[in-house]
Amino acid sequence: MKNKNNFWFKRKRYGLGWVPVTWQGWLLIVIEVLFLLLLSKVLLKDVPENTYQNEVGVFLAIVFLSILVLVFISHKKGPSLKWRWGKKKTDNSKLDF
Repeated sequence: MKNKNNFWFKRKRYGLGWVPVTWQGWLLIVIEVLFLLLLSKVLLKDVPENTYQNEVGVFLAIVFLSILVLVFISHKKGPSLKWRWGKKKTDNSKLDF
């Protein structure tokens, strides 16, 4: 069972997804962005123009996997997904942004 008082994320107000609300959630987002920037620098550095196809394929595969890890952690450290569109009286302030 999830510890309801220890969520790093809350549900977004519009659409589907989460918003970081603790320093741990924000740190996870910053690490993800820095990882993707560093990955692009390392993988796509000094590559001849005609051979981009292999490097771009590897880059996109790693980006996809890192996003899956981010979604998995967000799901574990946040409330369950729920489609929302705007603020409603039935919103739970501990779960919904």
